[in-house]
Amino acid sequence: MIKTNGFRVLAMVMTTLWMVTIIPVTVVQAADFRGHGFDLSSYNGTVNWEQVAEADMDFVMIRTGEGRAPDVDTQFAANYDGAVSAGLKVGVYHVCCVRTPKEAVEEAEYCLEILDGRDLDYPVAYDMERKGTFAGGRENTTAIAKAFCDTIADAGYVPMIYSSASFLNENFDWKKLKNCKVWVASYSDTRPKLPVSADLWQYTKKGSLEGANTDKGYCDLVYSYMEATSIKFTKPTLTMKKNTTAQATVKIKPNGCTERKSFTSSNPKVVAVNKKTGKLTAKKAGKATIMVTTGSGRKAKMKVVVK
Repeated sequence: MIKTNGFRVLAMVMTTLWMVTIIPVTVVQAADFRGHGFDLSSYNGTVNWEQVAEADMDFVMIRTGEGRAPDVDTQFAANYDGAVSAGLKVGVYHVCCVRTPKEAVEEAEYCLEILDGRDLDYPVAYDMERKGTFAGGRENTTAIAKAFCDTIADAGYVPMIYSSASFLNENFDWKKLKNCKVWVASYSDTRPKLPVSADLWQYTKKGSLEGANTDKGYCDLVYSYMEATSIKFTKPTLTMKKNTTAQATVKIKPNGCTERKSFTSSNPKVVAVNKKTGKLTAKKAGKATIMVTTGSGRKAKMKVVVK
């Protein structure tokens, strides 16, 4: 009896400790991410986008290819079209296979050739995880990353670097990569510590997503910290004169959020607005309401009076 009661007490204590230590970790991780997605390549085979569309996913990162021409991902075009049809936000990644900044520019140019001007909601990531890329040391690795990212940015896309937590901690000079978003691979229950904030976190390579799993039954799953939490116009009201222009500006949180913004006018005959840039053109006297909407559905309004 004494032993039996002792085991019962021990079991109760162990159960209590398990609840105290494990449950808070789950709650913390679920509370601070702002989007849930996955990544895809030809390894995932032919995706059933009808099944994927039924899942609670916000975005997908699609592989364009590896290195320089002609190594394009054979499923890229189909995956891009399928993701758009499923209503997902889309980003891409390109696998780094080089050892010099000059070669990195060539890889970026090839990535852009594959993209062929396609619209993206999420960044263009540089998948840097092959050991040969890091062989030249931290300075050279940083130069490789910068060369790729600068080329991508010059083309109008948002650049990003992808690698493991250990590689991101040890192999990059982040002072020289301030314009690059960060995507970290770390397979644990705890968000990894990095010298910079991670925008995406690939938290498992053994997740499951019906319609998109590999032949082994897995799919990489990703948390996003890039979704907008709020947006507002810097000026809630604006007065314009007929036949003049003005720029509508907004504040979006978190700072540096890359979500696409779309502007509309309630009365384009009075005030027309450029859908992408927010440039206003006053056409005739009257009133109009300008609306801005983020990809995640955050909205703000500004009232405009034309005299």
